[in-house]
Amino acid sequence: MELQEVYLVDYLRTAFTRAKPDEPSRDLFNSIRMDQALALLYSTLVHRNGVNAQEIDDVITGCALQVDENWLFGGRHPVLLADFPVSVPAQAIDRQCASSMNAITSGALEIMSGHAGIVLAGGMEHMTHVPMVDNKHISPNMRLLVRPEYLKFQMNVGYFMGLTAEKLAEVEGFTREEMDRYSVESHRRTARSYDEGYFKHEILPIRVEVDGEEKVVEQDQSLRRDTSLEKLSALPPAFKEGGKITAGNSSPMNTGASAVLLMSKAKVEQYGLKPLARILGFGWAGVEPSLMGKGPVPATKKALQRLALKIEDIDLWEINEAFAVVVLYAMRELGLEHSKVNAHGGAIAIGHPLGATGARLVGTLARQLVLHDKRLGVATLCVGGGQGFTTVIEKF
Repeated sequence: MELQEVYLVDYLRTAFTRAKPDEPSRDLFNSIRMDQALALLYSTLVHRNGVNAQEIDDVITGCALQVDENWLFGGRHPVLLADFPVSVPAQAIDRQCASSMNAITSGALEIMSGHAGIVLAGGMEHMTHVPMVDNKHISPNMRLLVRPEYLKFQMNVGYFMGLTAEKLAEVEGFTREEMDRYSVESHRRTARSYDEGYFKHEILPIRVEVDGEEKVVEQDQSLRRDTSLEKLSALPPAFKEGGKITAGNSSPMNTGASAVLLMSKAKVEQYGLKPLARILGFGWAGVEPSLMGKGPVPATKKALQRLALKIEDIDLWEINEAFAVVVLYAMRELGLEHSKVNAHGGAIAIGHPLGATGARLVGTLARQLVLHDKRLGVATLCVGGGQGFTTVIEKF
């Protein structure tokens, strides 16, 4: 069977707000659920591209913490909230931070194999209403922490993302100053991109209620324009005494959603649309849970090897800034120039609402290939539990 070509036709996301589990009213998305926001993204993508919703073959949604209001009911919530026909099927995926990138991959594979012609794929996370920590509905398996046969996995580190970053920085010899300098540059690039109008073309303004008044949320809330190396160097360690990882060189906790529209070549031609990019391939890999930040490197090597591509063939990179050390490690191991990586900023300044990040990386990378007239791009990220996930795309 000949594999069908898959195209990323369009991409949208919400702004990413700051999650505040202890002070919910400070999250600008406190009055809205993210399945509602994601439904707005899905319906907007369908309507602005003139797609007949009856022809949608699948809607695939990723989310890392699928409990409480993040429970997707098998992916049906955003489909019903978008008022799509009941004949439109859905599914939900959890690969932690790679959930929405995995959703894109699953949709692409459906199209490649001829099982679908149109797929919506995206992700969401409301980290104020469904926090990562102190959540009674999330329970680590204590056997992995106390039984002798499982101690080799070091889940006393692996369950705590900040500690995995501390270990990676220590094992691989990255300094606090290196991580802080990288983080300052992330804010600088994000601020510049806002000033140039880059983000207005991918963020869907969302109307919400804040303190009894209607407000339009259309800008990411984690950007710190006035940050500096001096300010970041003054921050205390966030995860262990004497550590190197701080709130300044880590991604914040966020709320948000993102989505892409995927189509087969036949559907693109049927609707007369011009895609952003073609999905070429993917790769995923497992690593030690306590060094989960290493995940992007083997995942990327797998993806490129399958496509007979080399590192130097790739023009632009989006590497998720879960922690500055993750990107620094990937750049060093893969031999990447910083100028080609996260050109418009990254999660340290933009935000990282877990399940929404993968689709943001792929979608914004597709936009950059068009904007900067580059051919090939790689989007990749580390994954809690010890994994990496990578997607390779080509400008249309």
